[in-house]
Amino acid sequence: MSANPTNLNEILKLARNMSAQNMRTLAVFDLDSTLFNVSTRSQKILHEFAATHQHEVLKNIEVHHTDWGIKEALFRHGYTIEKDVEFLKTVRDFWSERFFSSEYIHYDVPYTGAITFVQELEACGVEIQYLTGRDHLRMRRGSVEVLKKWGFPLKSESDLHMKPEKSQDDELYKLEWFKKLDTKFYSQIYFFENEPININAVLDLKMPVHVVYLDTTHSRKQNVSPDIMTIQGYARNSSC
Repeated sequence: MSANPTNLNEILKLARNMSAQNMRTLAVFDLDSTLFNVSTRSQKILHEFAATHQHEVLKNIEVHHTDWGIKEALFRHGYTIEKDVEFLKTVRDFWSERFFSSEYIHYDVPYTGAITFVQELEACGVEIQYLTGRDHLRMRRGSVEVLKKWGFPLKSESDLHMKPEKSQDDELYKLEWFKKLDTKFYSQIYFFENEPININAVLDLKMPVHVVYLDTTHSRKQNVSPDIMTIQGYARNSSC
């Protein structure tokens, strides 16, 4: 495997050089909070809840791009588990039913530069795969539609890997996917992911995978090593 790059431009340059030598490179991308800002999806759902339930307090609620789910936004508006547990459960159920559905995925917005970067990777000869904790039954149709709508490379729908069951743990699903990956066909493999739990699990496999940590938002249950390549987004000054 080649030397590990330290920024996105280096990844593109390495990919171009490997392609010129007929060496294969694979880039594996998570979707939520890695390529797409999902706070707009959550905010739309909360505004819809406010309209449906005539709830004035939530009609202008803002979900920040650094929020994980909706809990932090609700807490900022003064709700607490101690005082509002039943209301919070009602809101969460409303949100969950819609957030994990094909229809509402369309409210996601790609991070600045994400589309261009993935397109340039493909142009440099990199094979693009998507590995997400979204589940097949509820979210596949919308996921395919949104990738195509925004112009993310998707040569085949088989390049989008999703959990077969919603109850399956994201970490275990991604671990099993990487365990089945035949790495000998690739000179370099990149894994772009925002969730430290998933990153640390893959790193524990000791596979020849270069991880790029998207420092956007995550569950706050684990952290990543400072040695991991970390980016806040895909904005760059130059390209491949």
